[in-house]
Amino acid sequence: MKRLSLLLLLAASLCLPCANAAEPAIAGSVMQMRGAAYADHLDSSDNLHRSMTVHVGDRIVTGRNARVSLKMLDGAVLTLGADTEFVIGDYRYSKKKQQGSATLELVRGAFRAVTGAIGKLKGRDFKIKTAAGVIGIRGTDFWGGFHFSEALDVALLGGDGIYVENAAGRIEIINAGEGTTVQNADTAPSSPIRWSEDKLNAAKRSVAWVE
Repeated sequence: MKRLSLLLLLAASLCLPCANAAEPAIAGSVMQMRGAAYADHLDSSDNLHRSMTVHVGDRIVTGRNARVSLKMLDGAVLTLGADTEFVIGDYRYSKKKQQGSATLELVRGAFRAVTGAIGKLKGRDFKIKTAAGVIGIRGTDFWGGFHFSEALDVALLGGDGIYVENAAGRIEIINAGEGTTVQNADTAPSSPIRWSEDKLNAAKRSVAWVE
């Protein structure tokens, strides 16, 4: 019995590093929030609250009239509007190594992103996927969402620029105030045009703390 107990103890101690390695990496934390929102993990779900950490693999879901701002590892700030579903597919950053990448996904709703250190790295590997296409950045402030219709709208609010692409084509937006519309994954993004003041303001309000 004594020998069996020792063997079981040894097996348990050997499994501890495996369990720790399986824990999802921290991607950021909740900086500010209003209303109801929760995070779906691999095998559980938690209501969000200020200062709560969010992890790679989390699916963030906001309720009606809710707002959530996330401060990510590299200093990027992501603000989610109401009725939004947003997935942290991957997020890694090392200040020491000057390396990092982020892959996020907007399933529904609207967001605003002000990119951080990853947007300043050489590769600028920061992408937001959607059903209609992928948004990539160069270090910037931009808005995107399925807010005005079932199509994806994306606008550059400031910074160096963004690109939007899918299997049908790719466009770049380099002028603040301009945007594009992507009807679906099989239709190329429309050529950038300057949005009206009303449309820009409506987009900003969808993620603003004071409406």
